Amino acid sequence: MSERLVDVDGLRIFTRESGEGTPILLLHGFPQTGHCWRVVAEDLARDHRVIVPDVPGFGRSDAAPDTEAGTVARILDRYLEILGHEDTVVVGHDWGGAFALRMALDTPERVAKLVITNSPFREMSLWRAWYVMYFNVPVVPELSFRLAGDKLVAGALKGASTKKVFDDETVAVYQEAYSTPERVKSALGYYRTTTRRALKKQVRGRLKGRGSLRPTGLEGAAPRRITAPTLLVWGMKDPVLTPALIPGIVRDIPQAELVELPDCGHFVPEECPAALAGAIRAFA
Repeated sequence: MSERLVDVDGLRIFTRESGEGTPILLLHGFPQTGHCWRVVAEDLARDHRVIVPDVPGFGRSDAAPDTEAGTVARILDRYLEILGHEDTVVVGHDWGGAFALRMALDTPERVAKLVITNSPFREMSLWRAWYVMYFNVPVVPELSFRLAGDKLVAGALKGASTKKVFDDETVAVYQEAYSTPERVKSALGYYRTTTRRALKKQVRGRLKGRGSLRPTGLEGAAPRRITAPTLLVWGMKDPVLTPALIPGIVRDIPQAELVELPDCGHFVPEECPAALAGAIRAFA
């Protein structure tokens, strides 16, 4: 894939591109970069134009002005406009799914089709995603990354996957991506912004006799419906974002189609790239 920095009104987004045809935007999550899509992208680029950025604040891209999902969605919408892509298939995994969902809500004219893989929509369990609360503790997570960042990244990748795809070479790419205080701060910022918005919403709801903690990256979004044709591709052995989330997503996005990957954990783009690429191609 060709590589370049795309200037989005002063914010530089590191971009990988390949192929011709219908544009497909691939958005990664944590603790990864666009590198996680390498096998999927190579497959899809045979008959599509594939665009793989490092999401703002991750990898080799500049940090966004703030870490609210709506801000990143607006940047990505502008990014596609600069690249000259109107009707785009937007694919998101983990945090990339939160940004893709927000794009589908805020700029539906840009998102021709939406593909979400192992990313929550409007709710998730903090009992399983305990690390979300840990990342909200002041100073301690930054110190943990400073003292043992390589082990934390390796542990996150291997602990939520079921297949042995994270060899030393692959893990080293992501360890390097989170090796500076600035990159760690950017990543933690997404979790902190989202959780604090959810907590404020919970407090307001409790004062009115309702409310629940649902940190999904969509806090602040108006209660609208996603209208784009939507595909869910779910790794059914994900220990954190479990299949228990699927009914809620289907309820909120009733037109969504579902593809279950029974032997796949959380990191679908790297654990089951052929199955994911096949599902995207058939849908796109």
